[in-house]
Amino acid sequence: MRMRLGVLCLLLTATGASAQSLEQQAICAKQARIAFEEYSGDPKSSGRNKITNDYESHYNPKLNRCFIAIDTTEPMGKEVFVTALLMDAFERRVYASSSRTGKKYWEVPPTTCDLTPTSQDKRTCSSKDEYDAFVAKYMEE
Repeated sequence: MRMRLGVLCLLLTATGASAQSLEQQAICAKQARIAFEEYSGDPKSSGRNKITNDYESHYNPKLNRCFIAIDTTEPMGKEVFVTALLMDAFERRVYASSSRTGKKYWEVPPTTCDLTPTSQDKRTCSSKDEYDAFVAKYMEE
């Protein structure tokens, strides 16, 4: 009898945690959409047409944070301007940003690349791989 009660308690706890996680993921997805729309703005008012403008949201239960990764490609004369950004969807705090003009990312290092794990710790990165590895820590947990 005790064994059954223990198993039942474990199942209820696991189910509650799973439901909570699904709810948090849904809240995160909704907030990420809002943050993306605010970040992107109205293309007609900016006067610039984006070639690509996409985002991915992720609720990180370990950090209890909702992250959004935004990737944008815009025409810039005969070249393109590519930006990548990782931020908290609620607080809008930027954790990482990268931009480059022109060639493919494997041909040239980013023009700018900043990683900011805490508000006191800001460092520069020198490659797309370094940027991606930093972002993965927040988006894959």
